[in-house]
Amino acid sequence: MVRVPRTITPPPSVHEELLDELDPMLAGERAAFAKRCHDRSISMAHLHVMTMLEMHGPLAMSRVAELLGSGLPTATGLVSRMEERGLVARAHDADDRRVVSLHLTDAGAAELRHLQAARRQRMAAALTHLSEAEQTTLLTSIRSLRSALSHLTEQGAISRD
Repeated sequence: MVRVPRTITPPPSVHEELLDELDPMLAGERAAFAKRCHDRSISMAHLHVMTMLEMHGPLAMSRVAELLGSGLPTATGLVSRMEERGLVARAHDADDRRVVSLHLTDAGAAELRHLQAARRQRMAAALTHLSEAEQTTLLTSIRSLRSALSHLTEQGAISRD
């Protein structure tokens, strides 16, 4: 009889368990958010441009293309479709008419607010299933995680763009 050495699998670390718990939760939230965007006919590319404009304010079309990682013709086509829907508007620079800047319209900002409100409402509904003590513990943990993510962003280890 040949003895086969038994391998012992170490128990998962808390770090691994946290990631294992977060992955499906975040995937589910991402799917729900994507469905809301789809229902409102907002593509992920539209959402990306709208979010950039919300964060940075008006941007030159060349900068929009750069942030999208695309050429100017591709960005221009995308922006044209968004402009037709009233989500963004282009304006020529008063000093240099060759420079075209893009800004979020009131309708575009309203779409972002609607999407955020729906996300917040879904989270609020989920939180009602937690006790006050669980909510307090979660709040402390989320603040710690946000701080750690902010620290990574400041170090350039991860990007917000």
